[in-house]
Amino acid sequence: MSHTWSTIPLLPLRCILEHLSTEDALAAMSVCRHWRDAIHVYEGHKDLLKLKVKQLERCKFVTRIFKKNVRKLHLYIDCNEPEIDKFMNLVFPQFFDTLNLEEILFIGPSYMQLSNHVPFIKLKGRVPIESLVYKNIQTLKKLGFMGCGMAAMKNENERYCNKQVEYYSRPLKFNTVLAMADTILSSTNQHLMRYSTITHIIVDYEQLSTSSLVTLSQLKSFRYLTLNITNKKPALQRIDWETMHDFYKYALRVTVNIIAVPYRRFEDIMQNVLVEGLRLISLKVMFCKSLYTPLLSHISRLYQSTLQEVIWADCPYDSSDPYHRVVRPMRQAQPDTYAHVNPFVLLCWQCMHLQRLAIHGYWVWQYDLLGFVRLRKGLMQLEISAIYHKQDRFHNMLQLSEEGAIRVLCGDQPPPVDPEYVQEVNEYTDFKWRPTPWSSLHPGLRARATMQQRIDYVVSEARVPCGVQTYTN
Repeated sequence: MSHTWSTIPLLPLRCILEHLSTEDALAAMSVCRHWRDAIHVYEGHKDLLKLKVKQLERCKFVTRIFKKNVRKLHLYIDCNEPEIDKFMNLVFPQFFDTLNLEEILFIGPSYMQLSNHVPFIKLKGRVPIESLVYKNIQTLKKLGFMGCGMAAMKNENERYCNKQVEYYSRPLKFNTVLAMADTILSSTNQHLMRYSTITHIIVDYEQLSTSSLVTLSQLKSFRYLTLNITNKKPALQRIDWETMHDFYKYALRVTVNIIAVPYRRFEDIMQNVLVEGLRLISLKVMFCKSLYTPLLSHISRLYQSTLQEVIWADCPYDSSDPYHRVVRPMRQAQPDTYAHVNPFVLLCWQCMHLQRLAIHGYWVWQYDLLGFVRLRKGLMQLEISAIYHKQDRFHNMLQLSEEGAIRVLCGDQPPPVDPEYVQEVNEYTDFKWRPTPWSSLHPGLRARATMQQRIDYVVSEARVPCGVQTYTN
């Protein structure tokens, strides 16, 4: 670091610190006392704070600096239960000093590794978590549990682990036996929920039930529900969405995220999750390593009038074998599946309110893309990263692919796109479209993306219920 940095006045130095990442700010503070003085005098201002629970000492230090002004809190749980308990006792209560907390997101170890072999984590700190939600009842907009959930309170002593927790938990009641109605928030506190400003809840589908949705219906501002489906072994249970219409004054808008699930489980999802009565506004399929035409046909039939967004995203396939381009799951032919017709063309034809379509990790013929915009002129966002112009480029492989799709491989390079073709596409759109450059893709969608980069992409999409709506983050 240059010596001149130590002569910068504290006020402009504070402005510089606001634009640095947490890691860069800590690195600067570790080598320059002047920077440490600046951040302590003006207190840390960080809109989004990400903490890895396993790094306890770092979490304690960073939280002490940024706790007052942070607005969005993401906790990555990458450790065992004793370490989680230490974090909940030593670090988490500090966030009761936060002034305006708008978002709390817990990310469990199964998401950290995108694996179904990692167990689901039950957080024992139900009292401090719900007390923090209650403390921010007029500011909190978003609450999420991904790969984790809250356990029942064991005994009354849990209320007294911290003065702040004791104070804010006094109006709350907790059951010592966990019921299905209490999996997300305690049903015993329904009378307080009507004052909550929570708009968006993110949760694993397995943790949701009809009774827990009845509990959440007391949240007067609750409009968006994101359901994450991962490759867990238990069978998916149906939810009675028709009954929910009686409890929700405003129809609940639902986003379904399918994350790292093999195509063999898609039939189960179609039969038990994507059912009639569900108001589906967005479907996001991420890192499943396959395309599945029957799923696209299914949502096109059931959600023609509600579906606004579809994302099908994968990294480039890590192989140099051309045969791995072929997307060929073994399945029975469907009555509405036409050989070698891009399934997204049919989706654009049938879903009348589709506004955002994103396809990454699969090659799209340029005239299929032209078909997207001609069939659905209401598209507001069209993200296609791999476009080819010669129809016979993948002709032989398309003959082998039952899904009419070809994977992008790690060694592929984006071919140039004809400017006249781009102009032709823009004649049918209300926005200025251009192909998505590979250099501008989210790092999680690039070749040989790391696990952390893919997790970041999943979390970034899960946080936004629908990318085409005006939504307060």
